[in-house]
Amino acid sequence: MSEASTSRSWDGFLLAARIFWKKQLGRFKMRRRDSRQAIHAFEYRVFSQHREDGIIDYLLDLVGVKNATFVEFGFWADECNCLNLVLNRNFSGLFMDGSAENCNRAKDAYAWLGKSSVSVVNSFLTAENINLLITANGISGEIDVLSVDVDGNDYWLWSAIDVVNPRIVVVEYNATFGPEKSITVPYDPGFVRYDKHPSGFYHGASLMALTRLGSQKGYSLVGCDYTGVNAFFVRKDLLTPNLDVLTVAQAYMENRGRVKYKGISTTDQFKAVEDQSFVEIQ
Repeated sequence: MSEASTSRSWDGFLLAARIFWKKQLGRFKMRRRDSRQAIHAFEYRVFSQHREDGIIDYLLDLVGVKNATFVEFGFWADECNCLNLVLNRNFSGLFMDGSAENCNRAKDAYAWLGKSSVSVVNSFLTAENINLLITANGISGEIDVLSVDVDGNDYWLWSAIDVVNPRIVVVEYNATFGPEKSITVPYDPGFVRYDKHPSGFYHGASLMALTRLGSQKGYSLVGCDYTGVNAFFVRKDLLTPNLDVLTVAQAYMENRGRVKYKGISTTDQFKAVEDQSFVEIQ
C-alpha cells in the first residue's frame, strides 16, 4: 500500500471514529416529543450544521418513512443533513459535492463504518447533469428526503430535479434577501459564491421564491430552522393535522450568523448586493 493511501485510510479511520461517537449521541437525542410545539422545539444537532437533524427526525415521525432513501448535495463528510439518518435510521442514498477531497474523506470514513449502501459522488452540480447523476446511482421515484445546499444555484437545481419525488425537502434559503422579495440569483452553471461577490451574501434564493417553487412542485412550507439557513417543505399529500403549513412571513428567520455574530442587519446585507443581477420569481 502506498504512503498516500495509507495516510488516507488512517485519516478515514479517525473520521469514522468521530462519526461513530456522534452516532451514539444521535440515538440519545432521537426521542418523541409533543408534536403540537413549534418546529424549533424539535431542533437538535448530531451531524447537521444548524440543528436540522432534529427537525428532519420530527418530520419523518409525522409523515412516515417510505423506503429510507435520501439524496443530499452540498455536504461535508461529517457535517450534513442526512448522515444521522444513515447511522440511526439505517437510510441508504446518495451524497454529492464538488470537492474531491471532501468526497474522498467521506468514502473512506463511510467504508470504515460499513455503510456500503451510501454512494458518494464528486461532481460540480448543474441543472443539466443533476438528474443524470441521481439516476446513474440507482435512485429514482419516491425518496424520503432531498437536501439541497450548494450556496449558489439552489433554486435552479431543485427546479430541474424531476427523477425523484421526495417526501421532505430541505433547501437552503438566503435570508439576506428578506421575507418579501421573491428573487434568486440568475442561473450560472459555474457559480462560485465568493467569486460572485466578496461579501458572500449573493447566492441562492429568497424564502418566497423557494416557497413558490415548492408550491408548483407540490410542496408546502412547514418551517425554517432557528438560525435562518434552511427551509423545510413537506409534500402536500403527506400533510397531517399535527403539521402546520406556514406563510413565508410566519416561517422566515433572519440569518443569525450574519445579524447576531457579524453585526450586520438584513437590510444592510442586501444593500451590499442590491446592484447585482436577480431573477424575479412569480
